[in-house]
Amino acid sequence: MEELGLICKQPGRHAYKQATVEGIDIPNGLNRQFVVDAPNQVWCGDITYIWAQGC
Repeated sequence: MEELGLICKQPGRHAYKQATVEGIDIPNGLNRQFVVDAPNQVWCGDITYIWAQGC
């Protein structure tokens, strides 16, 4: 890379912002009872971080 005059360019680190409004409390509808009688009755997931450019 040096012979060709190329340099490595990496994006800077993401600066996390403090939340201005505290998140709302979501009721625990499952009450940790994940055993169900039939398929497709209960869906659950977790979103920890979503990157949105410019937000």
